[in-house]
Amino acid sequence: MCSKHHCLIVPPHILEELAKQGNTSCKKTLNDTHRIFQKRNTILNNLLVREITDGEGDRFVYDSQKRSQQRVLLVRKEGEGATNDASVDKAYETSGFVRDFFKNTFGLNSIDDNGLDVISNVHYGKDYNNAFWDGDEMTYGDGDGIEFKDFASAIDVVAHELAHGITQFLANLEYRSQSGALNEHFSDVFGTIIKQKYLKQDISEADWLIGDTIVTDKFPGVAIRSMKAPGTANDFDSQPAHMDNYYTGNADNQGVHINSGIPNKAFYLCCLEIGLDECALIWFETLKALWRTADFDDMLDVILQVTENLQKEEKVSSGALAAITNSFTTVGLTKVNV
Repeated sequence: MCSKHHCLIVPPHILEELAKQGNTSCKKTLNDTHRIFQKRNTILNNLLVREITDGEGDRFVYDSQKRSQQRVLLVRKEGEGATNDASVDKAYETSGFVRDFFKNTFGLNSIDDNGLDVISNVHYGKDYNNAFWDGDEMTYGDGDGIEFKDFASAIDVVAHELAHGITQFLANLEYRSQSGALNEHFSDVFGTIIKQKYLKQDISEADWLIGDTIVTDKFPGVAIRSMKAPGTANDFDSQPAHMDNYYTGNADNQGVHINSGIPNKAFYLCCLEIGLDECALIWFETLKALWRTADFDDMLDVILQVTENLQKEEKVSSGALAAITNSFTTVGLTKVNV
């Protein structure tokens, strides 16, 4: 679970660095986080006792009208036609694409597998430089036009954040240290899978970037993160691609965004070997089998067992287990660590 932080697409340490360089909008975005953290903590603390009701996974899009509030004005709901607001229509379209991908591919009934409504808030805050899942719903800022732009327009941002919701209900991975890095990792994994599906790309055409369309030309980099080459997406990207460079500090809630680069690289390498679809199935089944405090070694143990089972059931190719093993070995994670 995200016990101390709600789940953001732009990590706090990037906002902090931009604030240091004089970006007041990034400073204001950081200042709003504590209140949202408290809401998410309350939601997660009551996750097991919340009333479960069956639904249809209907979409509802609200306009925050540049206030720091959610559900200000309902502007589009399931089945209604397009509006004249590009952010509203993009949030509606892309959240539906993500919902339908998980349903059609894995049989998942919306975010919680019980048909939870998919609620989006656009135009949140003034020049708000982020997007987040808060435990119940999605919220998107418009960006300040200096470093960032419309967060609701990016399919990988939408998929990444909604995947945090799916992780919340399937595994509830604690949002700190290695379990938190796995939380971020699974969101990046499904963010990039869905981005490639949405853009109808194959793995050779894909850029393997997260958040490349929400940064402006003035942003010091090309994206927020890179699955292919962790640590290269921007001037503040400190993601390692190998356990030899594992971050051991306390920043970023003990490296939840930083150390996710290690399994991210393994995912990329595995996709090159067995393809996106087989990896999507393996990673989804692995997520379902994880638990709140699972770390990198736990994840490796589970993904190897999951892959072996899927291979025996002939749901993945005969080389899948070797591909998983080799990919994780390349980033410094082997059965020796378990």
